[in-house]
Amino acid sequence: MESIREDGRYGSIELRPYQVKAIDFAIKTLMEGKHAIIESPTGSGKTLISLFSAILYAKSSGRRVIYLTRTNSQQANILKEINLIKESISFRSVVMQGRINLCPLYMEIEKEKDLTAESLSKMCSSRKRKTMEKKDGGCRYYNEGIREQSNIDMILEHTPSPEDLFTSFSSRGICPYETMKYAMKDADIVVMPYSYFISPDMAMNVLYNMRTSRESVILVIDEAHNLPDLARQVNSFEITWNMVNLSERESQDFGDPEIMPRVRVSDFTESIRSALIDISSDMPEGMDEKRIMFRDVYSYIAMAGRYNPEDVEYMADALSNFGNVVENQKEKMGRVPMSHISSLASKLKFLQYADDDRYVCIVRKGEKSEDTSVEAYCLDPSIILEQMRRSLSVHVSATLEPLEIYVNMTGFTDNRFLKIGRIFPEENLLSIYDNNLTTKYESMDGSMEVKIARRIGDILEKAGKRALVLFPSFNIMQRILRHAGQYDADMVERRDLKSAQFNRMIGRFRKEGGTMYGVIGGRMSEGIDLPGKLLEVLIIVGIPFPRPDIRQKILSSYYDHEFGNGWEYAFLFPAIIRLKQAMGRVIRSDRDRGVIVILDSRVRMFSEYIDSRPASDDLHEITDFFRKAEKK
Repeated sequence: MESIREDGRYGSIELRPYQVKAIDFAIKTLMEGKHAIIESPTGSGKTLISLFSAILYAKSSGRRVIYLTRTNSQQANILKEINLIKESISFRSVVMQGRINLCPLYMEIEKEKDLTAESLSKMCSSRKRKTMEKKDGGCRYYNEGIREQSNIDMILEHTPSPEDLFTSFSSRGICPYETMKYAMKDADIVVMPYSYFISPDMAMNVLYNMRTSRESVILVIDEAHNLPDLARQVNSFEITWNMVNLSERESQDFGDPEIMPRVRVSDFTESIRSALIDISSDMPEGMDEKRIMFRDVYSYIAMAGRYNPEDVEYMADALSNFGNVVENQKEKMGRVPMSHISSLASKLKFLQYADDDRYVCIVRKGEKSEDTSVEAYCLDPSIILEQMRRSLSVHVSATLEPLEIYVNMTGFTDNRFLKIGRIFPEENLLSIYDNNLTTKYESMDGSMEVKIARRIGDILEKAGKRALVLFPSFNIMQRILRHAGQYDADMVERRDLKSAQFNRMIGRFRKEGGTMYGVIGGRMSEGIDLPGKLLEVLIIVGIPFPRPDIRQKILSSYYDHEFGNGWEYAFLFPAIIRLKQAMGRVIRSDRDRGVIVILDSRVRMFSEYIDSRPASDDLHEITDFFRKAEKK
């Protein structure tokens, strides 16, 4: 394996000493057959470190790299680093997204909100088969162009973004998705969102397209602190009132057949709706969520329809079969073969066999019957991550401690850990907290709201800089802002804010400055980059503990049983992650200067992970900080 020079150079790439140390650590860990876990602060070049490590080791060991990102939008940053590394290391790469983003035929046919990747895959397979058999109803984009070597080489050598790939290939009548998929077999590194590899079924397709195995790939898990929650999401689902309605309407569109003597599909869906009402009605007064056993759902459906419990199981199977019929008929009609009935049936069948020890069944009700839902929630993400642990991996994030909690939740126990400490001058950042304020539930009355609002105003006045104020929830933000006097309502994040509106708000802030208001854990605290003087003051109002709903309480009980400190898993760890992710918005390079003020005395319990000191009453340290910064 070619080594990095003593001066930190590798080809045209200049690496900092801590980056060289991290790369060396990761490679040695992989050579030992262990998982490398690296916590490195914002602005330290985590992407470069993880990519460089994985690529160097892969080239020496004959393996290949799969780089997992949390969202499609994060792939743009990965592309920059790939192009940088390609100047010094020769490798072939593909940035992958799904059919929904890359299928031009789908864009032309229909765009159902509840479309699944599986249904689109079925449509694609059928269309391709018809094209190969030279029958009507095929796909004109599926042609020899997808295997043309010049097209494959263009993808592997130049690594176009998915957006550029779609524009270039669809305009030439060639399927971007199929060409990308075909190129994967020759790629040394494939970049994709988490969801495509967390799901075991989807991962099998990825590995097949790459013509490789789990043991032959190195996984790079970017923003790894998201892994436990994302794995839970992949393995959890809801049965909603709307889902039942859609299934009923779909059944009526396709004949509403009997699935038992004198019982049509619409009769069965009506029984499911009635069961949801009965379940919510049995909840105690004032309670809006409750845990029940999975089999209880079947009992309620049986009582609502006056069936035997065995009949419900039989009808769930029959519903699944009818869903397959609907999918086939939609396919013949030239539509995407997606069936709401199939989706509902698969969820009902899961309830028969769900493990009550590692999954929990939660019923929620709202003001209306239509708000009632039944959720199957995965308590233990390590279950679904078991297959991923067969591959060697590099985990990187600015926020992974307490490490024991992350490791126990994900199951990556055979690891080595490296923490990269402070990389920028200590004087670049002032972090203080107010010891007299809190958003703790029992203290959060009208008087505290006024005090917090006034303190925010004092900080903004003292600093006189571009600022971001983050609250633990939309509710608390609204309660405090009503006492805040004048502020720009167009610079306040809302629940219903669409992406285009959010981007316009960020664009205006970049151009005009001022103060933005948002919610910690949302797009403002993790999804924006405001370097230099674009953001110099961050005010965090309160500690962003998860809401103590039934899911978090059950999680706490589960981990209490497993490891003896469930509160840390369900509440402390998520709060630390959110705090540190938000704090990372301020200092992103050695040229950045900034102030962070946390308005909650409870930050003291995080002293092991967050370096902050008490603020003075007159906040003189803020003016002193910026005065010194301006002299440099």
